[in-house]
Amino acid sequence: MSVLRLRPEPGQHRSEQRRRASIQATTLDLLWISAGVVCFAGPRPDAPLFRAILGLAGPPQTPRGLAEAGAGALAGYRAVLGGLDHPFQILVRPELFDAAAEAARWEARASVLLPPLDALAREHAGWVRRELAGASLLVRRAYLVIPAESAAQERPNIAARAGLRREAAPSLDTERAKAVLAERCERLSCALAGAGVAARRLDDFALARIYRDCWGSRGSDGDRLDRDLAALLGTSA
Repeated sequence: MSVLRLRPEPGQHRSEQRRRASIQATTLDLLWISAGVVCFAGPRPDAPLFRAILGLAGPPQTPRGLAEAGAGALAGYRAVLGGLDHPFQILVRPELFDAAAEAARWEARASVLLPPLDALAREHAGWVRRELAGASLLVRRAYLVIPAESAAQERPNIAARAGLRREAAPSLDTERAKAVLAERCERLSCALAGAGVAARRLDDFALARIYRDCWGSRGSDGDRLDRDLAALLGTSA
C-alpha cells in the first residue's frame, strides 16, 4: 500500500489552531495520504485529524424534466446533510475544463456504441479537442469533506475557554479512523444517490491533486507534480 507523506513529522502547532480560528486564517500540516484518507496534524500531537472527500455531481442534464430533477436533487441533498450526526465541510471551487479528459471519455464511450452512434461520439470527441482545448473554460466542482472525528470531538472546548478543567476527547487511531470514514462515505454515497446526487470518493491521486490545486498553481510545475504523484502512487496522470 502506497503512503504519500508530505512531511516526516508534525510541525509546531500554531496558536491559532488551539483558539479554533476561522478556516480562512488557519492552515493544518498535511502529514500523509493513504487509502483514500488524508491525515492532518491536529490540535495535539497525539490527536491527528483524518478526512475523506466525496466528489459530488448532480443529476444528468437532460432537456426533459431538468428543472424538476434539479429541484428534487437539491431537496434530497439538503435532507441528507441535515440528518447527519457528524460535522462536514462543503467545498465548491471553479476548475479548468479538461478538454483532453472529456474527449477521451467520449472516445471510450464510442468504443461500446453501435453504428451510427459510435461515429457521432467520435465526431464529438474531435470537436471537443479542436474547439474547447484553448477556450479556458471553467467548471464548478463540489466536494464534501468527511471527518472521522465525532461531533463532540469537533465542538470547541467551551469549558477550556471558561478556565474550567475538562478531559481531552479521546483520539482515534489510524485503523479505526479509516473504518469510520469508510462507513460514513458508503452511507453518504448511498443516501445521496437516492436523492439524485452522485458521490464518488476521491482516491490518493485525486486527494493530492485537489490539495495541490487549492494551495498551489497549475502550469509546468503542476504537470510535473502530477507525473511524480502518478509514478509514486502507481496510477495514471
